[in-house]
Amino acid sequence: MVKKQVKMGLIALTLMTASNMMGSGVFMLPTTLGTVGWISVFGWLFTIIGVMALALVFAKTSMIARRKTGGIVAYAGEAFGEFIGFQTSICYWFAAWIGNVALLVAGVGYLAYFFPVLQNPMAASLTAIVILWISLFISSLGARTAGKVQSVTTIGMLIVVLGVGFGGWFWFRPEYFFEVYNSTGRSTFPAILIAASLALWGFLGVEGAVIASDQVENPIYTVPRATIIGLLIASICYVSSSSVIMGLMPHEKLVHSTAPFADAVRIMMGETAGIIAAVLSVFACFGSIFGWLIAQSETPKYAAQEGLLPRFFAATNKNNVPMKSLIFTGILMSLCILLTTSPNLAEQFRIVILMSAFGTLMPYIYAVIALPIIMISEKLNRGRDYIFYLIMTVMAFCYSLFAILGSGANTITYGTILMIITVPPYCYAAWNKRRQQAEQLPNTEIK
Repeated sequence: MVKKQVKMGLIALTLMTASNMMGSGVFMLPTTLGTVGWISVFGWLFTIIGVMALALVFAKTSMIARRKTGGIVAYAGEAFGEFIGFQTSICYWFAAWIGNVALLVAGVGYLAYFFPVLQNPMAASLTAIVILWISLFISSLGARTAGKVQSVTTIGMLIVVLGVGFGGWFWFRPEYFFEVYNSTGRSTFPAILIAASLALWGFLGVEGAVIASDQVENPIYTVPRATIIGLLIASICYVSSSSVIMGLMPHEKLVHSTAPFADAVRIMMGETAGIIAAVLSVFACFGSIFGWLIAQSETPKYAAQEGLLPRFFAATNKNNVPMKSLIFTGILMSLCILLTTSPNLAEQFRIVILMSAFGTLMPYIYAVIALPIIMISEKLNRGRDYIFYLIMTVMAFCYSLFAILGSGANTITYGTILMIITVPPYCYAAWNKRRQQAEQLPNTEIK
């Protein structure tokens, strides 16, 4: 008798999607955005509108695309062909595991609240690597187990975030909030773009429900609803909590904090409450890794199934988890942690999230443009529904483009190099795939 695979339902997937977005983003972004000034509030609003358009586009595409697995990577490949699908896979995979490094960096930053030895860069890096491999083991047990663990850690996160985001207004001091309007040295619109690029990190994961669609019960019904509900939960938590924290402590103290939520709770309710908040924050930061590990492993798995990556990326264990892909990515993440070791946690976090954001935005752009193409191919380009989603596509595309511009010249340069690097391996993968197909046909030459 074959054992039926247990998959995630609406509640578990919604919590995973919200937790993917709010993992370390909600706990470190007050510090990161504090370096911009309170003009970052407009960056939040700009980002929420843009990400809502992205979410609606992704949800619609998940319902009409012929390829029901692979998420945004599959949509790009379906609309534009193999090369764009391959390039999207590499960029998204790169962004996902780099983003996981940022989650670990943030979590260890909160751990240093209890263990000052972790202020030593090498000790912090080794701790992050140990936690990474524990997380890989838990993720290998399957989406159901990872979803349960993440649901518990999400509850802890919501206690801290909602407690600060709504209870903190009683301690809010306007003179702190309005202390610095724009500290970037740029004019208003470029400063808003910078804030929007940083704020986007908080919403990377909005497509998480789509990526893990083959791990979900009734994905056509569940994925769109989990995506939208998860986004709304994240938006409310982000705007409220970030605004409160900016009004709880002086600007100079905020921009140097490695545990802004714990510091905020300590200001509100004392040292003991601050310690409890730090504990919950640590669990939340590390808990969000489980969902991202599963999501990131699905991308190379899909590419391998299409013949664009080595087959071992598609090999799954008894829990339907691509274990070899997880291990390979874990090795890359461990190396990345060691290579990016730095005594300046905030700056390290900022650089990593901008690189991760750029690596995600290019797949976003491809997947967004794919929607009208798929709607036309499926003869759905009629009526109000098509016009509405065409408008959402334009909004999502413009937002993604502006967010790329706001990420900075260095980030754009490195991201462009990454995209160019994908060309040689694709040429080899395409040739190898053609060779294998030719071997299966008699009297066929490989030219």
